[in-house]
Amino acid sequence: MIKLSNAKIGSKLTFISANGGRCIHHRLAEMGLVSGEKIKVLYSTGHGQVIVHIKGSKVAFGHGLAQKIVVREE
Repeated sequence: MIKLSNAKIGSKLTFISANGGRCIHHRLAEMGLVSGEKIKVLYSTGHGQVIVHIKGSKVAFGHGLAQKIVVREE
């Protein structure tokens, strides 16, 4: 398992969990990111924002939030 902020462009991932409180989990669920959800990394600089494809939509995460998201590589 890795942090979303460390994932490479083009990686196909499965969302596992987020390290944070209830607010973060609620915010991610509103974006469609729930446990077991498949995502693909479209853009990542490694030190800035991460753009992913979730359920047919592009979603951008800031680096701080991307560091709290735990994913598993497919």
